[in-house]
Amino acid sequence: MTQIALFLCIVVAMGGLAQLIPGGYTETRKIDPQTRKIVKRDIVSWLGNRYIRIGEFKPLLYRSQVVAGINYLVKISIGYGRYIHVIIYRHFSGIPTQVTGIQTGKTLADPLETF
Repeated sequence: MTQIALFLCIVVAMGGLAQLIPGGYTETRKIDPQTRKIVKRDIVSWLGNRYIRIGEFKPLLYRSQVVAGINYLVKISIGYGRYIHVIIYRHFSGIPTQVTGIQTGKTLADPLETF
């Protein structure tokens, strides 16, 4: 019984059960400094190598999913009123982060939905 009470306290403290379920995406959140660093470091050159013109690079919102690592679904402003949605996979072992999906032609109002 004590273990169940402790588990429920942890769930409440972390903001809900969705954050604890492997495979489920979290709610959309404002980008935090740690996630911004991961995104900026790992995909600016990737986007440039695919000839996506970037006037600015400003990650705004994200959702995350725990799998055998973490998937980050991120809304990024790339300037000129343009937005993209990018899925980034980061394995727990520390192998290089991978861009696994990108959607162009997005707006600020478009929700972050899996693709």
